[in-house]
Amino acid sequence: MSQLTYYLSQSAPMKIKDFEVLKNSRLAMGLSLFLIAALAATLIAKEANRTVYVWASTSELAPGNIINESDIKATSVLLLDSAKNYLSASAQIIGSVVQHRISTGDLIPIAAIAASTPGQDQLELRAVPLTIESTDLPMGLSRGEIVDIYAIPTSGQGSITESILISDGITVSAVAERNNSGKASVVVSLPQSLVLTVLTHLSNSRLIIVRSNY
Repeated sequence: MSQLTYYLSQSAPMKIKDFEVLKNSRLAMGLSLFLIAALAATLIAKEANRTVYVWASTSELAPGNIINESDIKATSVLLLDSAKNYLSASAQIIGSVVQHRISTGDLIPIAAIAASTPGQDQLELRAVPLTIESTDLPMGLSRGEIVDIYAIPTSGQGSITESILISDGITVSAVAERNNSGKASVVVSLPQSLVLTVLTHLSNSRLIIVRSNY
């Protein structure tokens, strides 16, 4: 047997064996990657099935505010057992009345709103527009904030003689853009018993709106 024939006879089986090992290793690796991918997909699908869509606030909402379409958005969240405490995005809540303060971006709890105006005090609320000096209300005042309303003396006839607090804890229902006249229009939710008082002070004194929800 020549040296070349001897070399081929000895080396050929080694190459075939090495090839078989390599092929089996790749097959095992491929199967492992497939199983890992399948497991990951199963876990992702399982978690996705546990998420729910609930309503979240897109703006500040205060007691007395009536929820409109721009106040809410459907948000997908993973809540597990606590999902029952929040309003499903399938629930029709436009027109509902806010009972408890809800901050921007918060999920809306079931207990925070009422389908109809809750309580006798809420039934007596009135939306009252106030046109006041732009300098007499906080910068950036927006719907859903809580304010206090003060009256201060002016030089006009019938004006009060000292500053007084008309009412505190008042909900802002809307704020119009300040105009070139230096005036601003603010709509507040007032108990019916205070409407005449506020309008009287509006005509013969100066109203100051103070932000109270810091």
